[in-house]
Amino acid sequence: MNYARISDQPFVTAKDLTVRKLLAKEVKARREYIRNHQFSISVNPSTQETELQVIKE
Repeated sequence: MNYARISDQPFVTAKDLTVRKLLAKEVKARREYIRNHQFSISVNPSTQETELQVIKE
């Protein structure tokens, strides 16, 4: 199980974190889509229906 805890101590790990994994084309495309669009979610409280609006910036 992974968890995070608030601490005054600096981040310490035994692993080398300098190696970056290359992202797949699909992941890069998804990240660009999310960065270039605004998302708005609204829920109708009486019917519990959800509406998602996606607006390109």
